[in-house]
Amino acid sequence: MENSKIQNFKNERDRLNKVLSEYASKTMKEFMGLDYRCYQAGALTEKTKELMGLVASLVLRCDDCINYHLMQCLEKNVSDEELVDTLTIGLIVGGSITIPHIRRAFDVWDEAKTTSFEADHKESFSKVIGMIKNVLTKTQNPRETLEAVCLLLKNNVPHYDWVGYYITDPNKPNELVLGPYAGEPTEHTRISFGQGICGQAADKKANFIIQDVSKETNYLSCSFRVKSEIVVPIIDGDKVIGELDIDSHKISPFTEEDEAFLEEIVELTKEHAKHVL
Repeated sequence: MENSKIQNFKNERDRLNKVLSEYASKTMKEFMGLDYRCYQAGALTEKTKELMGLVASLVLRCDDCINYHLMQCLEKNVSDEELVDTLTIGLIVGGSITIPHIRRAFDVWDEAKTTSFEADHKESFSKVIGMIKNVLTKTQNPRETLEAVCLLLKNNVPHYDWVGYYITDPNKPNELVLGPYAGEPTEHTRISFGQGICGQAADKKANFIIQDVSKETNYLSCSFRVKSEIVVPIIDGDKVIGELDIDSHKISPFTEEDEAFLEEIVELTKEHAKHVL
């Protein structure tokens, strides 16, 4: 994304900083040094300070400042939920006049996440795998563990807009029951084998990658925003005990790397999936 808003902003900021450094007085340079030091970790974490800076920038309605703090928040692994809470505080303090700036902030945030992730899929996936392994060592409750995994996937992979586990009902072995998930609620809490993408994946014991759901005749729609879906069954011996289901709001976002990545996660979480119901 060489011509992206993010890259254009960074390039222009770098250019203007060079101009500023040529003319800046000693007092100006000292002030900018103070600004830099203020956001270093102290009693508050760097992440908290960046979120505070974002609120102040929104209330002052400075788009350049908002964009800068958004980039810093991305580096500090701020989640979508944390960003929404932060901008909501800015809205309450600044009032409705901040809404146009909030719109642009969300647009920049969405592009920034995608740009950052696309820079190196393998490295990004590897980082998420590490985070998931850390969760698996700390959380004992199977449901809480899978909920945490779903949230990690949704928050750290930009094209994963809904992430959930479906578990095979032990009393109805040809029926899937909705388990832990992250994203909007779905009406599809039970799915028969063979029904929709999830049901077909369970019935065939095979991964299903649908890059454009509008072209599917056997598809269960959860939301008009869902454009694509990938499902990876969880197989124990010769039985499907569940599956990991991902919905995306983008067309054709999934690659072979996504498939391999999700297969690894399924293996890591198989034992937890066995004990959710």
